[in-house]
Formats: sequence, structure tokens, C-alpha cells
Amino acid sequence: MSNINFQNGANFAEGSSILNPIIQEIANQTEAQVGLVDQATMYGVVMGNALTPKGEITAMVGPEPLQEIDEDGLVPLLSLLQGYTKSYAMKSYGLKHKCTKVFFEWIKKGAQMVGADTSVQAELNNFKEAVERLVQGSTLTMNEQITKLYANGFSITAAYGPGSPSPDGVALFSASHLVKKTGGTYSNLITAGQLLTAATLETWIQNYKVNVKTPNGYRIKTPEIFDLLVPRALETTARKLLNSGGDQAGVYAGTGSNANLLNVFSFQGSKVRLTVLDMLGEISTDGVTKIGGANADTMWFLLNKEYALRFKAFRMFKLWDNEIKMWQDEETDSFFTKVTTHFGVDHYNPEAIM
Repeated sequence: MSNINFQNGANFAEGSSILNPIIQEIANQTEAQVGLVDQATMYGVVMGNALTPKGEITAMVGPEPLQEIDEDGLVPLLSLLQGYTKSYAMKSYGLKHKCTKVFFEWIKKGAQMVGADTSVQAELNNFKEAVERLVQGSTLTMNEQITKLYANGFSITAAYGPGSPSPDGVALFSASHLVKKTGGTYSNLITAGQLLTAATLETWIQNYKVNVKTPNGYRIKTPEIFDLLVPRALETTARKLLNSGGDQAGVYAGTGSNANLLNVFSFQGSKVRLTVLDMLGEISTDGVTKIGGANADTMWFLLNKEYALRFKAFRMFKLWDNEIKMWQDEETDSFFTKVTTHFGVDHYNPEAIM
């Protein structure tokens, strides 16, 4: 029992040794739940630097062509244009679990749990699962907030984080994103009601190539591969149109009467890789609403992950991560385990890569 210290914390890796095999098997069943593994990389999220409470993030608009020099040899000045700025906000999250005096005394005496009263065995199982779930709950919370960056991106409902405006002042997915240098606009919003099909996917890959712009008005480089992100409800549909059992499109289209018809989504410049977002459509923290709302099961996203990662379009900021504290209530002699974390997620000009 020396690896458990109820005053200062617990070594969770070794702490499972206090369990008998039956209870360990019960605890392992929690692994079947989605959302307990960090999914940040699936969404193209990277860690940001939280240096000050009001830190702002911006970028310099890209280069412009050299201009012709007149007969006097005067060279025009380079116009250095700063992009739009956006700050971030972080919140605290936490849960605690109580360990009763009775169970604590069993631990101190090193009593065999197999021979203990059934109520004590139940208390052991509750404690083991609760400690694990406190830590897993932190990952689940982060995954929910990351998923909401996508799912809540169709309207402005918050100043920061999921549902917040892009730095240019409109929703993440909008038909009126601003080109700062020219004052023009472009759309990264798939027309409402267009379900995921081979035709619509091809159309919007082409739309991305032609219409989506950088802040200085230039088109974005075509990535080596586009990431198609879908909820579980569309996984089978997506695999059928990609004609692949894996994450990348098959060579042949698998449609029509021509068995040798090549698959456009395996062509260079239009290659597609599939990612299934397990958390999209799951129940949110309130226990009532779905992440993504009523339309969650029909949402699909086309992501240029290569540039999302390079330019840190989606970021997570942490002030602290999974701080674990344990203490005793002097009145009841119960012991409490508390896990807290303080973080935020946000997006910075991802409209040009998504």
C-alpha cells in the first residue's frame, strides 16, 4: 500500500495493484467509451503559448510581386500589411471524488478485499473507477471543446473559443470572409443542404482550389492530400465514395458499369484522406444537447491539415494540466480527490485552410 498516499496524491500507474482481478476487469470496460483518447491531432490542433492573459495572435500578410521601376529609377516601398488579430480565453474545469472513512481504514490495515464486506468491495471499485474517470474526464472535456471548434463554427455565439468569430469578424464558416489587402470576399461555406456525395466532394475541392484566398488575395497552395472529416454517421458513406477500406481513397472509383474507372480522389491535387470524428454528435457536458446540434450527423469538413498545422490555425492554451490534489475533511474524516485543469481552444485564420 506504500504507493498510495491519500494526503499528497496517488501513483495511478502502480495504484492498480491494490485491485483484485475481478475489479480490474470491471474497470477496463471503460476503455470502450469514445472520447477518452486525445484527439487534438485529428482536428489539426497544436499547443499555443499562453504567455499573458490578454495575449493577441496575428500574422503578416504574404509577399507581393515586385513592381516595375520608372525611368527615374524610383523603387516603390514594400507594403507590410499585418493580418487581423485575435486574443484567447481560458477556463477552469474540475471534478472531485470522495473516499469514505470506512474504506480508508481498510486500505490502511491492508485488509484483503476478497474477504471484505461487499459494501467495502463496492467502495473500492467506486474509488478505482472514480480516480481513473477524473483523469479521463479531463481528456473528454478537451475533446469536446476541440470538436465544438468545428461544430459551432457556423455562427457567432461567443467572444472566444468554439463559436467565436474568425479574426476577420465573421463566423469560421462564412460566405463573406474578407481579403484584407483587396477588401474582397470569399466563401469557405459549403452550400446548405449539400449532402456528402462524390459529386459534392469534388465540387468543393475545386472550390477550395479556386476561391479560398490568403489575406493578400492569393490562392492557397494545394496540399499533398485533403482531409475529409466526418461524424460516425457518415463513415460508411465516406468509405463508399472513396472506395477504400482504409483512410485514403482507392485507385478505382467503384461506381458505374466501368470497373476500371479511376477514382478522382486518388488523383494528384485531389487526394483525400478520411478521418472519423467520434465526438461529433455525442452528448455534450450538459447531458442533453448533441455536439453539433441537430445537424451533427450530416456535417462534413474539408481540411488542409498540412497548412493548419504549419500556421497553427487551431490552438490549445493551457495554464495547468490535470492538477491532482487530495485532502481530508476534518468533520467527516472522508478523503477527497480533485482533478482540475485550466485551458482554452480557439481558431486563428483557419478559414483559409478549411
